[in-house]
Amino acid sequence: MGYFGYVTRTSTGKSEKGTIEAGSRDEAVSLLQGRDLIVISLQEVRGGGGAGSGTTARPMGRKQYNRVTSGDLIIFARSLAAMTEAGLPLLGGLEVVASQTRSRKLQLALDQIVQDIRGGSTLRDAVAKHNTIFSNFWISLIEMGEASGQLTRALEQIAIHLEKSSAVQRKVISALFYPVILVIVAVCAILGFLLFIIPNFANLYGSMNAELPALTRWVLAASDLLQHNFLLGFGGLALGFFLFKRYAATPHGRWQLDKMSLRLPLFGPLFQAISAQEVTSNLSTLLKAGVPILHALDIVISGCRNKVVASVIEYMRTGAREGRPLAEPLSRSDVFPPMVAQMIAVGEQTGKLPTMLTEAANFYEEQVSTTVERMMSMLEPIMLIVMGVVVGVLLISMYLPIINLSNVF
Repeated sequence: MGYFGYVTRTSTGKSEKGTIEAGSRDEAVSLLQGRDLIVISLQEVRGGGGAGSGTTARPMGRKQYNRVTSGDLIIFARSLAAMTEAGLPLLGGLEVVASQTRSRKLQLALDQIVQDIRGGSTLRDAVAKHNTIFSNFWISLIEMGEASGQLTRALEQIAIHLEKSSAVQRKVISALFYPVILVIVAVCAILGFLLFIIPNFANLYGSMNAELPALTRWVLAASDLLQHNFLLGFGGLALGFFLFKRYAATPHGRWQLDKMSLRLPLFGPLFQAISAQEVTSNLSTLLKAGVPILHALDIVISGCRNKVVASVIEYMRTGAREGRPLAEPLSRSDVFPPMVAQMIAVGEQTGKLPTMLTEAANFYEEQVSTTVERMMSMLEPIMLIVMGVVVGVLLISMYLPIINLSNVF
């Protein structure tokens, strides 16, 4: 017997995907046709979980890549949850997913996980060996799912959590894309103006031997400096960037930059809302899965990208270990919006902490969208005005001498 991954269509035109166990390809087709399904494609997944299984079938005609994206992990969690819910053995489900993923790195990891499980390992222990792909968040939820016999539910929770996190990231990235492009275009335009257009005016005015307005002299001096010291300036910028990266990699530098990011004009409230959404979403998912509060806080700390935020969660963990309310450190901190502490306090008092954390996560997900939209409505006109002023000053500085000459005559 083997397993076959299929894509079919019903008589009403609805597409269906899944796997089926059969002794041969023809038998698999017959079984599917017996369900009144039209077979569109059928791919054998070799060794669908049996002891003598071979290697996992590889996707044909599809380009693979080495990285593992959040989309790959979402598909993995969703697919494995669907297959285990349908009754497919865990090994068979893992092999089906491995055969369909386009990430070579994830595919190799899943192959190794399959081999470890065949050797008697639990899914949690097998996944934990690949901590560059699967975070502590994954490992803990899988562990709780296996212990409670609700692995499918745990995988679904992981998928939902990843989907929400990816949605927030996409909103922020897409919103910031246009301003970044504007900055790049503006810098290129100004450099082009200073390097290629203004030198022509410099030659013209140099042959006139006339006294130039101060603004024109300053712009000509900047253009001359840039032309004759371009490589030196580029080298200085590269060195500055290198030193900045080195400083940012130190504990003190990382702390200061993370602290500054939360207090930046315009961007500070956005980063605070993102941090609030991530922390409340992670913690609510873990608690709903049955992870003990102290262990859940440890996982949240390990997943924090902002060290200042992580330090506040550490205070929460210390307080929780000593029996103090979780909301107490948050109420004393200016890192999180006040509403986070208030909702956690209500959740603790009513015994509905996971529910209140979920409500907070949903609220701040919407808050991120609102903040991004508000930022873009402010940033775009400001940047266009700044670009217009800079280009206008450069143009006026070059035509001032001509205007002065025309007034003389």
